Amino acid sequence: MPVARPRGAARGRAREERFDSFYHATRHRLVLTTLALTGDLPAAYLGVRDAYTAAWSHWHKVSTLTDPLDWVRPRAWRLARRRHNTRLWHRRTTLPASESAVLAALARLPLGQRRVLLLTRLAGLSLPHAALELGIDQGSAEELRERATSAFADHLEIEAGDVRRRLLSLESAAAAARLPRASMIRRAGTKRRSTHTVAAAVTVVAVAVASGAFAYQMPERPRAVVVDIAQSGDAAVSQPVETDAEPTAADLLDEDQVARLGGRRPWRVTRTHDNTSGDGIHSTCQEDRFADPDGISAIVREFTTRGAPARSAVQSVEVSESAGQARRAFATTLGWYAGCRVARFQLLNAYRVDDIGDQAQVLTARVWKRPRTSYSVAVARTGRLVTSTISRTVGAGVAAAPQLAQSLDDAVSMLCEAGGADDCAHRPTFTAVPPPPSGEGRGILAVADLPPVGRISRPWVGTESTPARVNPAMTICDQADFSGARRTRTRSFLIPRAEVASRFGLTETYGAFANAAAARRFLTRVRRRVERCEDRNEVARVSDARTVHIAQLNVESSLWDLETEISKNESVPFRLGFVRVTDTVAQVTFSPTENDDITRRQFGALVVRAGDRLLELR
Repeated sequence: MPVARPRGAARGRAREERFDSFYHATRHRLVLTTLALTGDLPAAYLGVRDAYTAAWSHWHKVSTLTDPLDWVRPRAWRLARRRHNTRLWHRRTTLPASESAVLAALARLPLGQRRVLLLTRLAGLSLPHAALELGIDQGSAEELRERATSAFADHLEIEAGDVRRRLLSLESAAAAARLPRASMIRRAGTKRRSTHTVAAAVTVVAVAVASGAFAYQMPERPRAVVVDIAQSGDAAVSQPVETDAEPTAADLLDEDQVARLGGRRPWRVTRTHDNTSGDGIHSTCQEDRFADPDGISAIVREFTTRGAPARSAVQSVEVSESAGQARRAFATTLGWYAGCRVARFQLLNAYRVDDIGDQAQVLTARVWKRPRTSYSVAVARTGRLVTSTISRTVGAGVAAAPQLAQSLDDAVSMLCEAGGADDCAHRPTFTAVPPPPSGEGRGILAVADLPPVGRISRPWVGTESTPARVNPAMTICDQADFSGARRTRTRSFLIPRAEVASRFGLTETYGAFANAAAARRFLTRVRRRVERCEDRNEVARVSDARTVHIAQLNVESSLWDLETEISKNESVPFRLGFVRVTDTVAQVTFSPTENDDITRRQFGALVVRAGDRLLELR
């Protein structure tokens, strides 16, 4: 019999996992802010390492804080400054000139200004939160921040809006500090705690008092506060009001980061707003102003380039009340594009992106109007935040999948701490996957899956999927009635008001059988009927037979071109395809006309997409 794990051991492991997640999620940004404060990487490394060690030693109380980083950060800054303050401002000769210039500009700021600037522009704290951490009122903190921003920008001869971007340029220098693994930090913290006997503690206190090394422990409070000034007589009384920290414009992509979306021409920001004015629709296929109508806030940034090909992009960030609501907003955003009904819009590829936040996916699409326009849709969720970046290119393709994945990682990295995620990696991996659910019916083709037809500019329209009591996709060759299936669905697609023959259209029917063997037998019978169709029907012609079998995935497909004579001078063409995914078989039948057709390759890809949709039934 298995040995039951002691409850104490389980609780201990849970404590370790929570600390490890906190350490992984915050350590890189803390090294960055500590380096920016001191300009001394060795001092920053040691200060951050020792602060986390102390945090584990006191984890029983630090873990109860709303944000344990409020305890660790002041200690790391104080330890790093104490190691550094016996030397002049440290400039590493190996740093690039641009990074050295940033450190030099920070060094010229008074310490108070430098702290406020780093807390609000780099650490992501709200102004009231920063004021509380520094023990000053909000008005003083705002004045210090304005002075620091202006002086820092003047030193570097940049605009105030570029301050955060220049501060973030220190990330590569901070990355050189290879912090220990979480398990090593915990071991050091445990040893530190166990060696603090009463006698040793007295000695430590004496040394600490002599050196002024006591760190201020932040009181328990929310991650962000807003100070509400209530008048009481002639005195102003500050009342902290709980709220959630929300991303600002400083947490959005900048011109350099969005350049990953393609094109060598420089990008520029055209607008940053909260999406509350106008109709709120800022990208194609978007159906509503917000993916989460009950969300807390949103912020949108729009980009463009000059010259040809014309490129533009829009990034949006929505903050939800909970991770569950954000998860639904993530699915809604993807669903807008997976089920898009814009004329001649086609969803091309879908990729799952791993090691970015909690969820991440990239879609590519094209609108086949002239000039052809390509779209990339990159969506990610980190905690309660959902970020999407939609790029549009006229007359050219989208960026490669690795670039799109890295751009998405840039967006998430800017938001990681605000989202409350456990960790945010910086080496994303991507995998081609079936498209997200379209919202038009599980397991069956959507309008966005269909390719354009000839020069028809009007959009496809699909009927509601219904049980297939009679199979409308059946031809005289296959005679597939799906009578042995446990469950069937069928759906037809037309292009209303297009000048096409009445027989033009596309129909899909699928049937779910008792098991994979039954589905395989059904498809085998269909193949035999089609192969013998010309022998049984003098008016039928079968050509271009293609069969694909992927054994390891239990998937197989077959395609044919059919032609049925209806008179001596007229015949009706069909493109016919079947695809089986384990125990389910789908039939796709397209009836084109001489001038309104799709290519064999496009039809083959559509049958593959029908198989992808069947996976939604698994």
